[in-house]
Amino acid sequence: MSKSGSLPRFADEFEDDDDIELVEGADFGKNLRSFGIRLAISLVLIGCVAGAVIWSFVQGETGTGTPDIHHRDASKNFSIFIDQYSQKEGLYITTYRLPEGSSDEEPKQEEYQSFWFQSDTNKTLAHQITPTVTIYAFEHHAYWYDTSANPAKCTFDPKMNYLTYIRNLGMTNLERHHSEYEETHNGEKVFVYQGNPNEVLLTNVNQTAFLITAYADAKTGALLAWDTYFTSETDSSEMVFKASYEYPHMIPAKPDPSYLVTPTECSP
Repeated sequence: MSKSGSLPRFADEFEDDDDIELVEGADFGKNLRSFGIRLAISLVLIGCVAGAVIWSFVQGETGTGTPDIHHRDASKNFSIFIDQYSQKEGLYITTYRLPEGSSDEEPKQEEYQSFWFQSDTNKTLAHQITPTVTIYAFEHHAYWYDTSANPAKCTFDPKMNYLTYIRNLGMTNLERHHSEYEETHNGEKVFVYQGNPNEVLLTNVNQTAFLITAYADAKTGALLAWDTYFTSETDSSEMVFKASYEYPHMIPAKPDPSYLVTPTECSP
């Protein structure tokens, strides 16, 4: 007997094993929960990275990423010969002349969608002139794409090219005759320039031009719009007074090359 008067207590190996198993079970559960938390965090991080990679890939494939915009000062020496494109569709507006003695208060107008994709770097331009006619102008030739008939028709024109088409718009050389202050056009601050009406030769208006007014974005230097005014050979409501192209979302950046690819009908 021990000095305390009680029987000595011998360790039970089975009891010890049970205690050890209980401790190991508690540690295992704790470790399992910790592993689960770490795994969940890792999966979330992997998902974020994968999502960012996929988003970047899609943006690059669709051409909707942030463009490399080149701002410039349009207050002087403004030129149309830059890389620029309409990020959203613009408008082609035809305003007809009111005949003398007409009771109408407002002249008749027609509005159509239009686009402008210009790569001056590559001397290439795609311009929707009318609802059915688009020109694809290159450095040494051009294609006229006409959808007025079914099937659509594409005509190769070796006498038309990038520079000639812009000259026919009367905007090869633009001059500023107004004051140094910015003016407003459709709510946008612009610098107003004038082109050369003697150069105008449009496919959609067979009249003589006497004035061209171009509007340069005061912030970016992009071409936002231009108006071409025509003389009246006859007193008819079918005579065009003004032809306008407006691109309020024009940005001075190189367009996606896919926008300048000719339709399949233009292939040899």
